Amino acid sequence: MTDKYPVDLILVRHGESEGNLAQEFSNNGDDSLWTEEFRQRHTSKYRLTEKGRLQAQVTGEFIRKYVSPQFDRYYTSEYTRAMETASLLGFTNSEWLVEFYLRERDVGVLGGKSKQERNQEFRSEIERRKRDWFYFQPPGGESIANCCLRVDRWLSDLRGSCTGLRIIAVCHGNILTAVRIRLENLKQEEYSLMKTDPLQKTYNAHLLHYTRRDPFSGTVHSNFNWLRSICPWDTTKSSNIWQTINRRSSKTSDLLESVEKIPRLHTNQQEQLENFKKQMEQNSRKNEEVGRLSKR
Repeated sequence: MTDKYPVDLILVRHGESEGNLAQEFSNNGDDSLWTEEFRQRHTSKYRLTEKGRLQAQVTGEFIRKYVSPQFDRYYTSEYTRAMETASLLGFTNSEWLVEFYLRERDVGVLGGKSKQERNQEFRSEIERRKRDWFYFQPPGGESIANCCLRVDRWLSDLRGSCTGLRIIAVCHGNILTAVRIRLENLKQEEYSLMKTDPLQKTYNAHLLHYTRRDPFSGTVHSNFNWLRSICPWDTTKSSNIWQTINRRSSKTSDLLESVEKIPRLHTNQQEQLENFKKQMEQNSRKNEEVGRLSKR
């Protein structure tokens, strides 16, 4: 029998962390929270702020009341802010699996730096990131595409061991993005559009609910075909309603249309092109011979 996903998969981003707060201050030109003690703390050790703890509690209450009072399996990233969030959701008698694959994206040399410092010390890397957010990989770090690879490993584990179950997992913003890309089959262009839509953003203590069960008829399907995105501590920030997942395939004409959006910057000189055409004509006779041989 083909392995299937869990019936329900609830993904929760951690509440506001010390790192989130420090970067918020830095965005406003204030690096006062970037003390020497804070700089020496590895990003995996960031705690939640008091606001973050409240966010986690509100999200936990929402899940228990409106999603499910319990789950068949509980996962969390091994980063401190994720484990702290998991501990505050209110599932007091649950056993959590601390999952290495759900750790936050490693941003390499940009890690442990304020936004102002990143712009000053790694200006070229910041400019390179603007060209392509999806494939950008900072020195010593990961791209979103890299994160998709380890998310795939975890999703494969779910198919193999959690078919038909209800699963909850606490992780991070970039990991939620990677899960969306893989489960919804999002393309590079769609990912770029998603970054500019406020209702597509995942805020601290935000939850994504994937389900194989039709929320209107109750029929269970073979894949996650529905998603709802909810920010329980401020529902104006999220769409909140069930949305059907449309996984698009591409016709040949779609591929060409996508390609033609990018202007060609270089091409061959006319003389080079004419010589290549002559070479192709000569080689076509050899192709006929090779083709006849391959049919024998």
